Amino acid sequence: MFKFVLRRIIQSLVVFLIASFVIFATLQLLPGDPARRLMGNMATDQQLEALRESLGLNRSIIVQYFDWLWNLLHGDLGSSFGAGQSVTSLVAAALPITLQLGIYSLILALLVAIPLAFQSAKRPGGIIDSLLSVVSISFTSLPAFVWGLGFVLFFSLTLTLFPSSGYIAPWENPIESFRSFALPVVALALPTAGIIARVGRSAIVDTSSSAFVTYAKAKGISQARLRYVHILKAVSAPLITLAGVEFIFLLGDAVAVETVFSLPGMGRLMVVSFFNRDYPVIQGCAVVFIALVLLANIIAEILAAWADPRVKEAATK
Repeated sequence: MFKFVLRRIIQSLVVFLIASFVIFATLQLLPGDPARRLMGNMATDQQLEALRESLGLNRSIIVQYFDWLWNLLHGDLGSSFGAGQSVTSLVAAALPITLQLGIYSLILALLVAIPLAFQSAKRPGGIIDSLLSVVSISFTSLPAFVWGLGFVLFFSLTLTLFPSSGYIAPWENPIESFRSFALPVVALALPTAGIIARVGRSAIVDTSSSAFVTYAKAKGISQARLRYVHILKAVSAPLITLAGVEFIFLLGDAVAVETVFSLPGMGRLMVVSFFNRDYPVIQGCAVVFIALVLLANIIAEILAAWADPRVKEAATK
C-alpha cells in the first residue's frame, strides 16, 4: 500500500509540473504587457524596461517558470496586478469558502443519492424504480448554476427565505452561515446526487445477484443489514471513486455557482481576475485547483483501496 501511495504521489507531482508549466507559458504568451499593466499608460519606456528587468520578464519562459516554481515552494504566488495584494493572501481568503461549498455539496449528494439508489434497486423496473429514475434524471437535466438561478428567483426573491448573495463564516454566525450556504450547496448537490444515484443503483442491482448475497439471505440476515452493511460495502469502492471524480466536477461548477450567489470563493476570484486580466491571480487559482484535483484523486484511490480488498491487492502489485 505504501508503494501504491508513493507511486500516486510521484505521478501527481509530474502531472502538476506539466500542467502548471502549460498554464504559466500560456499566460506569459497572451497579448499585453504586464509592466504596462502595473505602471499604467503614463510610464516612460525607461521605467517600463526597469520594471521588466526587476520582475524578470526579459528572461526566457523556462527561467521565469523555475523562478515562479521556486517562489511557489516558499508559499509565494506572486502579486496581483489590480488588488495590489499578494496572490497567496487572496487565495488563502477564498479557498476555505470553495472547499466548504464542495465538501458540503458532496456530503449532501451522497446522503440523497445512496438511499435513492437502494430504493430504486429494491425492485428493478418497478413503479418506485421508474419514479426514482425520473427524479435522478431530473436532477442531472440542469447544470448547477441553472438550479442556483432558479433557487434565487424562488426562495430568495419570491419567498425571501434565504439570502440571494453574500457569505458569513460559520464561526461568526452559524445560523446565518447555514442560510448563506444552503441554496448554493443544494444547487451543486442535485446534479451530483442524480449521477451517483443512477450509478449506485446499477451497482447495487448487479451486486444483489452475487453469490455472497444469496448465501447471506440463506443465513437469515436481515434486509437492512444485508443492504447497508454487506451490499453497501461491496459497492463502496466504485462509489468512492465516483465521488472523487464528482468532487472535481463540483469544484469546476463552483466557478459559476459562486458567481450566481456572489460567494467570495476561488471560482468568483478567478472570474473577476479574468475580466480584469489579472494573470498572476488566474495562474495562482489555476495551480491551486490543479493541486486540489490531484489530491482528491489520491484520497479517492486510497479510500477505494481500503474499502475493497480487490482494489487494494491490485494497487499493491
